Amino acid sequence: MRSTVSGDAFGAALLDAAAGGAGTHFIERDDGLIEAMNASTYFAKQFHWSEAEARAIKGLSGRVLDIGAGAGRHSLVLQNRGCDVVALDVSPGAVQVCQQRGVNHTFLGTVFDLLETDVEPFDALILMGNNLALLQSPAKAPGMFDAMRGLLRPGGVVVGTCLDPYSTDDPDHLAYHESNRAAGRPPGQIRMRFRHRRVATEWFSILFLSPDELAELASRSGWEIIDLTRPDPEYLAVLRPV
Repeated sequence: MRSTVSGDAFGAALLDAAAGGAGTHFIERDDGLIEAMNASTYFAKQFHWSEAEARAIKGLSGRVLDIGAGAGRHSLVLQNRGCDVVALDVSPGAVQVCQQRGVNHTFLGTVFDLLETDVEPFDALILMGNNLALLQSPAKAPGMFDAMRGLLRPGGVVVGTCLDPYSTDDPDHLAYHESNRAAGRPPGQIRMRFRHRRVATEWFSILFLSPDELAELASRSGWEIIDLTRPDPEYLAVLRPV
């Protein structure tokens, strides 16, 4: 039986879709749940965005860092509006697709990697597509908040969307919540990986939070939510350092 090969499965799916393929890939959770995904989501035009995402970029100007940019759909809209955008992603394939689609400035790596460069600070950091979950875990969230603080100009904001994990009645998800609680983890903390054909990424964690949980976690790191929109189950939060 042939095993998976470690690699950039997410980027491979985006490159496939950019070349005219289906870009079909899978999210595999550590409890064995596998869900098929269509890469077209990452290329969606603005009129197909969720209500939360559409509202999130209204009024943004100046320098913007798109964290977890994927195929660059948010970066391109902001860039066309006149913003100075940097599309950041840890996936080489995603960065390549952003470049192919015309994003002027990209960065391959994490926010921690970017912070180590002499990058000019930003007016806003955006975490679209539920990328506020990149806080990863309660233990790692303070480091992420510190890095984002270091990338912002005074008065800058973080604008992101997140999936409320409690807005579900799916028995598989509810069982996962209970398993997390029993292990002392937040119900919305997920360990997962992407798969495309035989390629699989390394396992990584994301953290879906309710608005109240996000507010509490942010407060511990010296941040506050200054605006919140709740189109269930995805919500929009605007945060700033206190």
